Amino acid sequence: MLAIDGGGSVNAAYARGPAPVTGGPDPKQVERNYQVPDDKVIEWSPSLFGAIPLGGLGGTRTITQTEGTLLDNLTRDRGFVGLNTFKNIADEAFSVSEQRVPPATTIPADAQRQIAALPPEEQALAARAYPKNDGHTDAFRHAYWNARLTSEFGENWTKQFTTAHEGLPGNGAVREAMDLYNNEVGRRIAVENPNASPDELADLVQKALDDGELMVVDRGGHLAASDDVARGQHGMADPTPANGVIDTPKGDASAGGS
Repeated sequence: MLAIDGGGSVNAAYARGPAPVTGGPDPKQVERNYQVPDDKVIEWSPSLFGAIPLGGLGGTRTITQTEGTLLDNLTRDRGFVGLNTFKNIADEAFSVSEQRVPPATTIPADAQRQIAALPPEEQALAARAYPKNDGHTDAFRHAYWNARLTSEFGENWTKQFTTAHEGLPGNGAVREAMDLYNNEVGRRIAVENPNASPDELADLVQKALDDGELMVVDRGGHLAASDDVARGQHGMADPTPANGVIDTPKGDASAGGS
């Protein structure tokens, strides 16, 4: 989820979809090229037909402006049932990822040193987050989430939404690249297997993880192929942000499933 040179060719390749990953991508190029610009942050709440405000009924979420537009499109196209399906797929991605790829149970020494180098007020949160972030569980979750969303709402809507999701200001470049890349692999799996059931999609994502087609964070804080890092021995992503290379999505995709 490809060796790309130059900003223009990155956007062209991204629009076409992922290239075959045989031989593995260059993790350094993934870190450079899989970046989206910061987006405006808004407080979003569901609206009737995606257009008529409900005065905050249904709660609010802090998301990017483009995510909000795309969720309005989803509500317009699929109603509140579709919005509920979207939420259920997100919950499913968390549960299936933890069943298929159990989170790490210990924190390796390299990651402990990374945590110790953080400001004291951030250390406890980082230690709690380590098992489910930056490693194989995280990689599986993003790829499976995108595969399921693609099967339900179509590749274009899913690509726009999950790319916009990474546009929150301050995202670290390594984690953002990992997520965008693994998202892309998940979408490709769904497109190439349009009749696959959720369990079959999970099997295909698991195979991609085992075969090194996904990205995780190595013990130095940078990206590596998922078969180059031992399970439960991943590192913590370098938190430094980077400039966007991939354009912010237009937010014009339909969630009709095509």
